[in-house]
Amino acid sequence: MNKLDSLQSFAPILRIGAATQCIVGLALMLAPQLVTLSDPAPATAVLLIRWLGILLLAYSISVALSAPNPVRHWPVFLAGFLAMPLMILFTLPAIFSGTLPGLVGGLVLAIFFAWAIPSGLLLLKIAESPPGGSTPTPVSADLELSHYTVHDGQSLDALSREAPVLLVLLRHLGCTFCRETLADIAAQRREIEATGARIVFVHMGEDDKTRYLFERYRIDDLPRISDPEARLYSALGLERASLFHIYGPSMWRYTVQSILLDGHGMGQIVGDRFQMPGVFLIHNGSVVSGFRHARISDHPDYLSIVSCIAPPEEIQY
Repeated sequence: MNKLDSLQSFAPILRIGAATQCIVGLALMLAPQLVTLSDPAPATAVLLIRWLGILLLAYSISVALSAPNPVRHWPVFLAGFLAMPLMILFTLPAIFSGTLPGLVGGLVLAIFFAWAIPSGLLLLKIAESPPGGSTPTPVSADLELSHYTVHDGQSLDALSREAPVLLVLLRHLGCTFCRETLADIAAQRREIEATGARIVFVHMGEDDKTRYLFERYRIDDLPRISDPEARLYSALGLERASLFHIYGPSMWRYTVQSILLDGHGMGQIVGDRFQMPGVFLIHNGSVVSGFRHARISDHPDYLSIVSCIAPPEEIQY
């Protein structure tokens, strides 16, 4: 079972939980006097119980509507998960002060604690899963390199037949690790080109608006392909990142180092922030070798990639 299948398996659990919470919420909202165990019921307790019922009912409806596609509606589950400790802190003082009957307070706390475990597991799985249901795919069998042209009008297919092409597919150009890639290529350019390979960049912005960044690293003379819809990325089997890929704790150190210590900074997001990068060697219209990033901070061994030049029929990639 892959991650997306396991997320779908949460749907029945979410629906059952939402239905149970809905019943409790309706009972607290419509019949607060029945659960106060006092006659007449204190006005303050009745009002508080009704408010708790309304909150439970509203959240249960949100969960029920979000259950079929938890990845798309992850903010609903995150909001509920973050609200749980706040509601507990709100409920406990009311119980201890006698404003809220212990039976009602215990029921509300039990519901919050019961939701905490599945909500936490669900959020963890969502964070580890790529948005949109992306899964690893091989290079497309019908990859048409002639459909992609560099900024001077020449097709990628034609370039690859003149010389091997080191195709560098970048993250969005505001990403600090995209800028690291440009710096790495600039530093290794002579060695890469000495092997006979040509360097071609692929980005998701408009070329006339993004040229400044290539000028910053003094590589604006290299061919560039604008692919705003990320069609070439998809054709080459590049995945979309998960939230943990980009924002997980393991990335914090690399991000701070790249932005502040190495001075690459960050810029406006241009393209899909979740699109993973990659590097491929293309020769005579075929993919010879390649590198798909496991982390957005990876540094491919470009010289190792270009050393794989061989007749396409001898390569199984």
